[in-house]
Amino acid sequence: MNFPLLSVAIPAYNRPEWFERALRSIMTLPPAEQKYLEIVVSDDSTKPDCQEIFNACMAEWLGPRRYVSNSPSLGMAGNWNNCAHIAIGEFVLILHDDDYLEPDGPESILVALRENGEYRALLFGVNVVIPQERIKKRQHFKEKRYLDREEALKQVLFNSSFVRFPGIVLRRSIFDQVGYFDETVGGIADIHLWVRIFHACGVLCIPIVTANYTVHANALTMNMFNKSVVKELINLFNWIESQNWLPQDELDYCKTNYFNQFVLAGSFRYIKQRNFKLARETLRLLENIPIRNHGLSLKWRIVRQVETILLQP
Repeated sequence: MNFPLLSVAIPAYNRPEWFERALRSIMTLPPAEQKYLEIVVSDDSTKPDCQEIFNACMAEWLGPRRYVSNSPSLGMAGNWNNCAHIAIGEFVLILHDDDYLEPDGPESILVALRENGEYRALLFGVNVVIPQERIKKRQHFKEKRYLDREEALKQVLFNSSFVRFPGIVLRRSIFDQVGYFDETVGGIADIHLWVRIFHACGVLCIPIVTANYTVHANALTMNMFNKSVVKELINLFNWIESQNWLPQDELDYCKTNYFNQFVLAGSFRYIKQRNFKLARETLRLLENIPIRNHGLSLKWRIVRQVETILLQP
C-alpha cells in the first residue's frame, strides 16, 4: 500500500461553519497533488452537521479521506490522539476546526516535506487572526533553521506561544517514540507533547506561513488562564527539572519568562474584552507562581508594569 505523504486531521466539535472553512482550506491543493494528502476527521460533535459537510465536500476531493464519528465524545486530548491514531500519512498535521490553511498552504507543506523528509518535527509560520480573518500578528521565521534538542526545548519553555497547533507537522512515527497527548495532565497536553518531542529530536523551523490560528472568545485557549492550568504548568516544569534536561539556571530563566508571558497575554485578552475583573484575577496568578523574576525580559517587565498600573482598582 502506498501511504500518503501527509495527513491533515481535523478534530471537530459542533462548529460546522468553521469546520467547513478548515476542510475547504485543505482542498485548495491542486488535483494532481491530492493523492499525496489524506484528509482525516475525528468528530466529537453531538450533531450530524459536520458529517454532512464532510460528505458533501468529499465529492470534490480526489485523494484519500477518512471520517470517524466518536460516540461518546473523546474529549479534547482524546480527540487529538484519535486524529494521530487513524491517520496513515507519513506526516501528520492536526488542524483545529476553528483554524484554516493558507490557499497555498497544503502545497507548500508537501514541498517542504519532500525537501526535508529526514526531520521528524517541522514548524511553519502562522498568522494569528480574529474571526473576521483579519491578521493581528504574523508569527514566522526569518530563515530556515534547525534547532537541536536543547535549543528547541529552551524555545518552547521560554516562549509560551512558540508552537501554534496549525503550524507543527510531525512524522507519525514520533508518537511511537515519545507517546501521544497525555490525557492525564489536563489542559496542557499539547505543551507536554511538544516538550517531549523537542527533547527527543529538535525541530526544523521553515520560513513559510502556511496556516491561520484564530483567536476568539470561545477558543479553548480562553479557558487556560486559571489556577488549575497554572498548577499543571508548574508540575510540568517540576517534571522537566527532575529529568535534568536543562541546566538549572537556564530552566529558571525559561520558567520566569514563560509564566510572565502566559499570564500577561491572558490578562491582556480580557482587557481587550473590557472584562477588567477577569483581567485582574488573571494578573494575580503571578503572585503564587514560584519563579525568580531575575532574568525577566525587558518586554515582559514593561508589559507587567503597564498592566499593573492599568488594572489598579
